[in-house]
Amino acid sequence: MKEILLYVALYAVVSFFFVSKVYALVQVGVLLVYPVLKLYNSEKGKAKWMKWFFYLYYPIHLIIIGVLRICIHGDVNLLF
Repeated sequence: MKEILLYVALYAVVSFFFVSKVYALVQVGVLLVYPVLKLYNSEKGKAKWMKWFFYLYYPIHLIIIGVLRICIHGDVNLLF
């Protein structure tokens, strides 16, 4: 896992100087996930409502993004 952190950090530095400073900050956000993953204890969660929350959240947020896309860009093709 530490090798991945090194590669992501190197990628963020290269992105900062040669691509975009904003994109490099997004890559630094990837590094912030590591402490959260270290807290995982390999046990299944006890919150049963989370399953149903995500069953609803996923399609609803895609519908909202689709409606926003049509509002911003007008009537566009569905695929491209």
